[in-house]
Amino acid sequence: AGLIFDDARRLAESLDDRPGLAGALNDLGAVAALQGDYPRAADFHRRAYGIALEIGDQALAVEGLSYRGQTAHLMGDHAAALGQYSQALALSREIKDRRGEAVVLNNLGLLQQARGELDQAEQHFQQALAINTELNERRAMASNLSNLGALSEKRGRRAEARGHYEQALALDKETEARPAIEADLMTLGRLSEEDSRPEEAMGYYERAYRGYLALRHVPRALEAGKRLVRAAGAAGRTVEAAAYQAELNALPTKP
Repeated sequence: AGLIFDDARRLAESLDDRPGLAGALNDLGAVAALQGDYPRAADFHRRAYGIALEIGDQALAVEGLSYRGQTAHLMGDHAAALGQYSQALALSREIKDRRGEAVVLNNLGLLQQARGELDQAEQHFQQALAINTELNERRAMASNLSNLGALSEKRGRRAEARGHYEQALALDKETEARPAIEADLMTLGRLSEEDSRPEEAMGYYERAYRGYLALRHVPRALEAGKRLVRAAGAAGRTVEAAAYQAELNALPTKP
């Protein structure tokens, strides 16, 4: 993905496509963040935000501020992240950028959750969900619901958390959002396992395992398979546990 976005950056530079260049820089920053290179991600997003200001593209500025806040959060600078998100939220509302507003609200909720400000986090997740529902942004709705599920778990409201996770899974299945589907299944399997419902956990882990295999995400398939073996053992289904373990043993150890 990084190579593709770098090619897009070069093309935008060659055409003097300033909005395209900013978008490519933000994409490269997102890839760098996924790779754990937060300083590099911060630099990409800083440059993208500078272009947005230079060309007066306010929607692009909202996106850049949101990315910069996200990177500051990942780097542990909560004060800077809060400042970036506050600017992004005010600007998104000023220009009536509902999609951008929802992104910022969701990210702000994640920051507040990390800071232990659970009431504020829940409020912002719910606001983001309301906007995304209005816009019919189903993948974003699933993300909001997953975040609400994690928040409910923190508060010990496990039945409520399960409901949020099940809704997220249904939405991700509707949009065929993979590997989000498999991630939802893993979360529901973990919840079932922790609630001493091993057979139910097996069903979720089996589906996640097969899904990751189809996607050729071998490390994730191995993790799902290990959980599947453990759940089968807890359910007393030793023959199936042994069969799953034999299947895992035959998988390559590298993706």
